[in-house]
Amino acid sequence: MLKQIASILEDKIYVSLRTQVEKYTSLTQEEWLLFSSYWEQCALKKNEYMTKSGQIENWFYFVYDGVLRLYADKDGEEINAGFTYNNDFSGEYASFLSQEPTEFYIQAITDCSLLRISYQSLMRMFDELKCIERFGRQFNAKILIDMAKRQLESRSFSAEEKYKRLLSQSPHILQLVPQKHLASYLGMTPETFSRLRAKIR
Repeated sequence: MLKQIASILEDKIYVSLRTQVEKYTSLTQEEWLLFSSYWEQCALKKNEYMTKSGQIENWFYFVYDGVLRLYADKDGEEINAGFTYNNDFSGEYASFLSQEPTEFYIQAITDCSLLRISYQSLMRMFDELKCIERFGRQFNAKILIDMAKRQLESRSFSAEEKYKRLLSQSPHILQLVPQKHLASYLGMTPETFSRLRAKIR
């Protein structure tokens, strides 16, 4: 037990997790040790799947290192819906919360180092720790706000406006994600994306 506690306190992956959790709530050392004890380390190789369509998402993930993409397959065409990279949370969250099968795939674009917590464990933490319940509320609010912004962007913005917004919000994503996936995410052809990338620096 003491060895596990020492690992949690010193391991960089757990330090990073705590930093991200405390953007939403504050935890005492005792609360953190309890909460973090339910997270386990795991890894994905490049092109390996975290989740596939038809599965129920039973895990909530923290990405310490690496890049993942969320996409749907529509008549053989891959429609990219989002990306996760270093120091962010991941997983097919709608399926995780509803415990119903997802229509999405989550695939590793690079090798990934992660932590994960099971549905049962996170629900238990919501019930037992007020600070973690607060984390859940604040995280859900962020998800809803981001979804609303994404819908506005996809319906109202021109291709150039979408590209500029991507650059302003996540300039480093061009070095992390293949161009064809970014083009799909923005709802444009790879040719249009290439033209905008050459035009806008």
